Amino acid sequence: MNQILSMQMQKEESINKNKGYKSSNNKIAVASAVRLFAILILIFGIILIGDSVYGIVSSVPKEKDNPSVSTESIGAEAIIRIVTQKPLKQMTYRWGDGEETVVEGNGTVELEVTIDIPTGNNILNIKVTDYYGNETEYQKQYINQRTDNTKPTIEISSVGSKLNIRATDNTEMSYIAYKWNEEEETRVDIDENAQDKKTLETRIEVKKGQNTLTIIAVDKDGNRETRTETIKGANKPTFEITSEGNNLLINAKDEEGISKISITVDGVTTDTGNTPINQKEVTARQELTSGSHTITVIVTNMSGLTEEQSFTAVL
Repeated sequence: MNQILSMQMQKEESINKNKGYKSSNNKIAVASAVRLFAILILIFGIILIGDSVYGIVSSVPKEKDNPSVSTESIGAEAIIRIVTQKPLKQMTYRWGDGEETVVEGNGTVELEVTIDIPTGNNILNIKVTDYYGNETEYQKQYINQRTDNTKPTIEISSVGSKLNIRATDNTEMSYIAYKWNEEEETRVDIDENAQDKKTLETRIEVKKGQNTLTIIAVDKDGNRETRTETIKGANKPTFEITSEGNNLLINAKDEEGISKISITVDGVTTDTGNTPINQKEVTARQELTSGSHTITVIVTNMSGLTEEQSFTAVL
């Protein structure tokens, strides 16, 4: 009986131990579940806070530059002018539903673009993208009923120390305007009494050094052609005339070099020859006989510019 009782007690202890093991496992499982739930709540809270911050940042309005856009028409051309406070990102334009043309800002705060107006009734669509990426759209209607859309042609040629500007058109010229660098324009209108109104010419002095010349030619229908050239202008040579006994002395100077000296005495001409002298300072000598003489001296530099002086000498 004692054995039976002992066996029963061992059995009960075994059962109690198993119960304690299961109870301990249950406590561990509950604690793990609580921790997992707490972690999930924390993650969810972080997501909510992040979304809230993003919503607050996104709700802040973007800065705008408010570019100034203006347009005008001259003849068969439209001029678009844009002025901004910050560097302009880009501007695009298109006629009606046509293809867009993109003009990059390239860091400028003032942009001017000249475009041709198509024949007929047209809508010019302009889109400006400012420094901050904001886009602003503009529209302007243009009606071009001209049948003549041919632009004038511009020719430039050198005549001594001057430039000759010649503009021609298939119908009739209106005017020529030109300017050096950023100076004010000089305008030359067609002579109303001119026999040939298809051609307009003017001759201008060349500025010393390297300069930019801009020429605009406009015909009577408003068609406009623009030409820009870089012109390097040289100085004319200089010279002094003195006498030494019966000899005439011509001392000539030029920064680029003297090419030729020509002396005409009473209709008879002598010079230094066809081979350029190519020296910055040259002295030429001309012997004279007694009496009165009519003299003309012409000095030419390496750029082909000339300086001339005529006078009467009496020995």
